[in-house]
Amino acid sequence: MAAPRCVADAPPPVILPGTEEHILHAPAGEYRLWLAIPPGPPPPAGFPVLTLLDANASFATVVEIARQGALRAGATGIGAVVVAGIAYPGDAPYHRARRGLDYTPGPPAEESVAHPCGGRDAFLALLRDTVPALIAQRCAVDAGRRILMGHSLAGFFALDVLAHDTAAFTDYIAISPSVWWNKARLMEGAFHMPRPPRVFVGVGEWEQALTPWEANRPDAATIAERRGRRAMVDNARAMADAIAARGAETRFQCFQEESHGSVLPVAVGRGLRFVLSG
Repeated sequence: MAAPRCVADAPPPVILPGTEEHILHAPAGEYRLWLAIPPGPPPPAGFPVLTLLDANASFATVVEIARQGALRAGATGIGAVVVAGIAYPGDAPYHRARRGLDYTPGPPAEESVAHPCGGRDAFLALLRDTVPALIAQRCAVDAGRRILMGHSLAGFFALDVLAHDTAAFTDYIAISPSVWWNKARLMEGAFHMPRPPRVFVGVGEWEQALTPWEANRPDAATIAERRGRRAMVDNARAMADAIAARGAETRFQCFQEESHGSVLPVAVGRGLRFVLSG
């Protein structure tokens, strides 16, 4: 049988129902705000809002986990929530230069990078001012339940906001946070808490070691050295302990047999349950 051929008039792309896109302009460039608003009437206080970073890579995943959870909220502990994904133009899942600028207060403490850094404050202003105002025009929202979720370098950003601008959000989900970027800055944060936030920190056990199938790779020693130096598991646990000691309601979970790339969908449901239940 001949292989199927591409045709000039390709079928239309699959669309994620119940979502919409808004274009945002800021000094750092253009952003896309992807919204998934739960169907039906909002609760009396309005919908909680989950601000999701790196939406190009994970918007559909997080939306479907949130939707499936909300279908049986009494059993899952995941109530209805607006997912507000912050995406960059284009189809690439990650935009290294843009995220490196937006998610960091400056260059890493002990490594060098080629892309610009230090746009953290401007990006946070976009999340605090422009994004909430637009969402409030689209649906009723609960100003007392504003959640920030980030993975990897976006997880570092989430913890940095928690440490230095705690009131920007009410709750935080940091998955595989790149604490190594500047651990001292995170630990030295003031953590001014108008009320104790709920903070979920998750990480995969293989983020600090080789996976079984990597052991025979030619570059296995290099990978193992980098993972040991960055200490993703130890640093995530240390941050969770420090946050709990400052009075936040904190949950830390190390997921067995998960790596930096595989842990996200596993951790999202646990994080949403922790911050949305009750």
